[in-house]
Amino acid sequence: MNFIPVGLVVSAHGLRGEIKFRYYNEGAAADPRYPSFFADDNGVKRELKPLQVRPQGNLFIMKFRGLESAEDARFLLRNELFVREEDLEPPGEDEYYDYQLIGLTAVTEQERRVGTVVDVMHTKAGDILVIGGAKEVLVPMTGTHIIDISMEDRLVRVREDGLVE
Repeated sequence: MNFIPVGLVVSAHGLRGEIKFRYYNEGAAADPRYPSFFADDNGVKRELKPLQVRPQGNLFIMKFRGLESAEDARFLLRNELFVREEDLEPPGEDEYYDYQLIGLTAVTEQERRVGTVVDVMHTKAGDILVIGGAKEVLVPMTGTHIIDISMEDRLVRVREDGLVE
């Protein structure tokens, strides 16, 4: 079973075991409602069943079954929450989750290896692939800069003239 990180617990909220959660999905309709979350609890993935999820600014206040006090929820602080890969909504056509892009090999249209995708930056202007290699390269995720993405071949083809070092 694959577990995918979906956000970070940034702090406790009150005394009844609630937490403040920063969801990695920044879309306008972002809503972290999954049947279960998982967190590392001393090296073991612990399943957490959400009882309540409500927005508060750019964060979410979450309450989980069995966590009745701030002490019960302490292990979650500064910890990532994960979901099962099969619980994610399937991405639309030409849409990808960050975890699917990280690790892809980036090549130019002439098949010159640029490096490996190590991160995806989300900015107001758009998403940017961070490619590690001999030099770190940034590639905006636009049709002008990306030729194609092949999940089957684990490749992202980029235009040579679109590379920003």
